[in-house]
Amino acid sequence: MTNPTNASSKPRFTAKSTMLECLTADPSLGMVLMRDFHLGGCRNCGFNPHDSIEAVAMANGIPTDRLIAAMNREG
Repeated sequence: MTNPTNASSKPRFTAKSTMLECLTADPSLGMVLMRDFHLGGCRNCGFNPHDSIEAVAMANGIPTDRLIAAMNREG
């Protein structure tokens, strides 16, 4: 039986989550960031791991809600 209060054990990231927190919780996110947003692969598209998702999105012209949804694997 599924626990209704914890239907998914997948981590939920917010705009204030740091990139380090996200990548530590789900190392496969590096592939999502590179494939979908060209983030993190080189000096030009790199980010500080202590930056929040919101800060990385803003610095790269990506809608914050779109980046959060991708990192949470929504849709």
